[in-house]
Amino acid sequence: MSAAEPPGDGGDQLLVVIDPVARRTDGESVRIAKDVLSAGSHAKICLPDTPEEFARALSRRGSRRPVVVGDDAALLRAVAQLHRERELARGVLSLIPVGAAHAL
Repeated sequence: MSAAEPPGDGGDQLLVVIDPVARRTDGESVRIAKDVLSAGSHAKICLPDTPEEFARALSRRGSRRPVVVGDDAALLRAVAQLHRERELARGVLSLIPVGAAHAL
């Protein structure tokens, strides 16, 4: 049995995009998600205030794997942005659900 990898030495680099609605709705859950993701991997944390900043953060992610912290609307924005860039099939898009569930 091998030893566990030390925090921050995981293979994936993450881009954690925290939706502003999630920050306002449930700041404590956002803080916990941010702390857990940062402790387990290399994570760049983005705190966009507008939909344009949200899209720009995803567009400039490079090789980082995107992780959206937010509700269904934040997930839809991320999927739409990646689809516009023809990057949706490139890799994994992760969601940490925080906020209200909306009908998709």
